Amino acid sequence: METVILFGSPHKDGNTIQIVNALSEALKQKGHNVRMLYLNDLNIRPCQGCYACLPKGVCKINDDMKDIRKYMMNSNLIVYATPIYWYGPSGQLKLVMDRSISFLDSKYNSRLKGKKVVTLMTCAEDDMDTFQPALGMFKKTFDLLGLKFAGGVEVPGCVVGKKIKKEFIQKTKELAKIV
Repeated sequence: METVILFGSPHKDGNTIQIVNALSEALKQKGHNVRMLYLNDLNIRPCQGCYACLPKGVCKINDDMKDIRKYMMNSNLIVYATPIYWYGPSGQLKLVMDRSISFLDSKYNSRLKGKKVVTLMTCAEDDMDTFQPALGMFKKTFDLLGLKFAGGVEVPGCVVGKKIKKEFIQKTKELAKIV
């Protein structure tokens, strides 16, 4: 089973990586081949809204999205991992989401249809409602792309430089068992 993790945090040693590592380790124990893409290290330009990609799924922008697209196409499971900034995903992950128009054809049929997807999100606030706008955005995106949402883990109350609560690490490991 091929898995790609779209790691949207600019911090490779922050809160989000803690649950990403828990999921990755659990998936590897199940036999998954896991590839982590650090989106902050990649050159991803914004979508131009030109729809040139619809006929063949090839974007006219020559950047790292071509490789991200390849890994997404070749994966059975896609993981969207992000801290919550202003009630939505990080800008790094949002760029990938916007460029996902290339997964649709001219009749808006998805080239990713049927693949499983999970979300991993962290935020500083303790209020679980903080995740709702991002969850709504993800679910609408997944519906349009024909992806099967298998679940997610939302971790509130994250503090820079601190370990997240063990209950969320365990919840992440449990998620890995069902995907």
